[in-house]
Amino acid sequence: MEEAVFVKESESRLFIKAQGHITAQLCPELKARAFSRLEAEPPLTAVYMDFEACEYMDSTFLGLLVGLNKRFKALSGHPITLVRVNSTCGGLLRTIGVTKLVEIADTSPDFPKIMERVGPGPRATAEFLLDAHEELSGLSDENKARFSTLTETLKSALGKDKEKEK
Repeated sequence: MEEAVFVKESESRLFIKAQGHITAQLCPELKARAFSRLEAEPPLTAVYMDFEACEYMDSTFLGLLVGLNKRFKALSGHPITLVRVNSTCGGLLRTIGVTKLVEIADTSPDFPKIMERVGPGPRATAEFLLDAHEELSGLSDENKARFSTLTETLKSALGKDKEKEK
């Protein structure tokens, strides 16, 4: 199944649907769209993410999910809701510790029939990848160890990039 993410707002609720293997490729565009809407008026009353057709999520997408939940919770006082989470995605969410942060529901409101497909947009930068993985590392000591090599490599790369800018 092709990697795709779809979004649509309806009645002050944001709906996001993940399909296929979701990787860092779609994350920058999804983050830009979702975070922009979180900051806009009127405020959103709910964020729903549908994982029924999602076969896999990479760590960058999981980190984005944590960041999205954190931002929405700070603005609204309640977490995002994940619906129709299949066993594969449920296992990934539990392993990383996301299930402790979000609401998971077996039933969901009706998602809009027509949704906008999120394009690939700009590539995920080292800074974007670092932010996503720092979100995950902050969830547990296990995650900190799991992502330590990657986060250190990204920090090093960013340090080198900053020196080139001088």
